[in-house]
Amino acid sequence: MTNPGFDEQVRNFAQDNGIPSLQVAVYPDPFDLETDAQLREKSEKIVVPQIIDALTKPIKELKGPIVKGDSRAIVFTGTIDQINRYFTKMGWSDGMSITPPTREKVEEFLKYTDYPSDQEIAVLPVANLKATPWNIAVNGVMAGCRPEYMPILIAAVQAIADPDFRYRDHGGSTHSFTNFFWVNGPIARQLGIDHGQGLIANPVNSVLGRAMSFIERNIAGFRIKETQMGSFGKQLSWFLAEDEEAMRKLGWEPFHVEKGFAKDANTLSAGYSTLWGRNLIPSTSDSKILMQIMAYGMVNTEAFASGITGSRRYVLIAPGVAKIFAEGGYTKKSLRHDLIKTGRKITHEAIFSKVYGSFGPVYSSFEAELQKALKDKNTQKGMLPPWYPRLPGWENIETSPAIRQVEFIICGDPARNKVQTLAGGPGTAIKEIKLPAKWDELMAKAGYRPLKEFFLK
Repeated sequence: MTNPGFDEQVRNFAQDNGIPSLQVAVYPDPFDLETDAQLREKSEKIVVPQIIDALTKPIKELKGPIVKGDSRAIVFTGTIDQINRYFTKMGWSDGMSITPPTREKVEEFLKYTDYPSDQEIAVLPVANLKATPWNIAVNGVMAGCRPEYMPILIAAVQAIADPDFRYRDHGGSTHSFTNFFWVNGPIARQLGIDHGQGLIANPVNSVLGRAMSFIERNIAGFRIKETQMGSFGKQLSWFLAEDEEAMRKLGWEPFHVEKGFAKDANTLSAGYSTLWGRNLIPSTSDSKILMQIMAYGMVNTEAFASGITGSRRYVLIAPGVAKIFAEGGYTKKSLRHDLIKTGRKITHEAIFSKVYGSFGPVYSSFEAELQKALKDKNTQKGMLPPWYPRLPGWENIETSPAIRQVEFIICGDPARNKVQTLAGGPGTAIKEIKLPAKWDELMAKAGYRPLKEFFLK
């Protein structure tokens, strides 16, 4: 049983998973906005008859089996304008101009990987199609990528396919989750993946993000009004790099080193968020107050604006702000500890958000959920965050944790006092970027300096 619009999505999901004739009952309105009486009446009058029909009437004649075409076949021949119109009509493009993926251009991309062109890199939901170097390259060409970006795209596909990323859970969500990726290691500096001012709008970053959006569309099978159900749409994926040189000066470890990789390893990490981020402009040189105002911003940046307060926070910190923390004695580990300890909400407020801003689960009454929360061991008295006034009796106000998972990425304009908090989900993944054996030779021909020159000293 589902809502209007989702019935077609459910059928598509079912067919992609080997169930060609799934029977679906449709409830006509949003569940969460209905009273108990409305739910009961509409279920009895509208939904139950559909269920009875589905169980008792013959199943309609099935369509023939889906015929999978040859991914190397020429699908269209024409002018640039004709190609763009055809690809948009077929749902392969986002409507903006593409670079036609000719065989010659795709073959150029394949030079930058040692994987055979037809080797399975991953199987992506919801279409459960096999991602190969060939079809990854096709989407990279369309997006305007250069051939040498191929190892980045392969690693990104491996990351979203990782079960820890939970792509099946959020890829087509109504919450409009946007995937984003960040690159660590000398490869980011060699390719010019930007970590400074304007980073995600840098041409290299932009085309990589667009390529991953095409891969979502054409290999994973997430398309608007079919299987991509973002209520207000979905932004293009985006890329950035971490400013490892700034972190070296601060004595902080880059993200990939935190996760166990060598400092000169090349890695790609993937996350997702419901929005591009909430911008914070701290105005203090006191590292403790800076931590507190950051915690305040994070507490008030919930995953769905309301409904869940414990989601993973990705925090983009400009190097100048990170410097204040480092000079104040903070490490990433101690900063994370203090943010989680400080970032609390008044329990009454947190439960109000949870019950009336539900992101899917159906809860009991506000009072019942509040009483349950007050019995939770993490609910404490006397731990009111510093941004609340200490009015008489404040010691008896119960608060609950609002921050549980925090990831830091040091990047952005070093001349600005900026912090950007992204409210993401629990899924994340990191993959090593595998370069072909002849990488240095290929890059020299393309006009690049050797990779070793981009190692940090």
